[in-house]
Amino acid sequence: MKLRIRLNALIGLLAIASTVSFLSTAVNAQGLQRVNVGTITSTQSCTYYRNYSGSKLEYSEEYYARVWGAAAAARYYAAHTTWRSWVVKDCQSNFQTMRSAVEAALASSGRLTTGRGGYSLDITISDIGETAPARSLPVDGPNDYSTSWGTASATVSFTLKDAAGRSIDGGVVTKQIEMSRTIDTADLSVRVSEPGESVYDLMQREVAQMIARRIAFKIHPLRVTAIEDDLVELNYGGALLPVGSIVDVSKSRGIGVVRYRVISATGSDAAAQVDGDNDTSDIDLGNLVTFIEDDSDAASARRFRRKRLP
Repeated sequence: MKLRIRLNALIGLLAIASTVSFLSTAVNAQGLQRVNVGTITSTQSCTYYRNYSGSKLEYSEEYYARVWGAAAAARYYAAHTTWRSWVVKDCQSNFQTMRSAVEAALASSGRLTTGRGGYSLDITISDIGETAPARSLPVDGPNDYSTSWGTASATVSFTLKDAAGRSIDGGVVTKQIEMSRTIDTADLSVRVSEPGESVYDLMQREVAQMIARRIAFKIHPLRVTAIEDDLVELNYGGALLPVGSIVDVSKSRGIGVVRYRVISATGSDAAAQVDGDNDTSDIDLGNLVTFIEDDSDAASARRFRRKRLP
């Protein structure tokens, strides 16, 4: 009897623990902000074809004219010959998988979920523009080298609205990726290029990640959650903060920011190390952080303040 009572008690405890775990998961899911990916407008790539169809007589009109005369031959030839042409327009929508890519990127943030209700996101994407492809360039001396590259870029505009339909964020940004590159030396020539389909797939992924960062960091700002020597911990993980990313941390005192570079990341947070020998004494918990896209002008900004010589 005692053994049965203990077993029943154990089963009851397990049931309670399972219920608590389920309720905790449900609460966490309900706590995620919901973003509905609305309209996605993009351009189309179209190709035009001219098609022909019909039938004609075995002999030409001139042949019948010699037999029946020109007028009779013309009437006979017109009655027994049909020939027409028409133009076909074949179009394909660009960025066809953009919706699923954006939804996946938003969900990977760990703080947002997708679906109806809450915020709504509308996106417009221009067609991909391309520079000239990379080409080989002459090299003069044995220690010289030359390089050339071709790029693709797309302009993206987006609008984020709250549940009441008010626009709370948006912008027009340009995403640029490298399609091809050549490196030429006196003894070696290397050429790397991406096919057209790969360029579209890569552009879709980069645009989706960029928009997901803008939306996620708008709703739940990117902040410093821990500090250790020249390291800071950030409140987002590797899905939106890949290793090698550049971030600028706002100072608590003084003017300007301190640049860091992400050196490790998990699913929910990331660690960044100060870039260079900069003073980090003005960095505190909760400071806002700005993510720097790798193809933006800010990525090439100087790391140190300019010092005037005496």
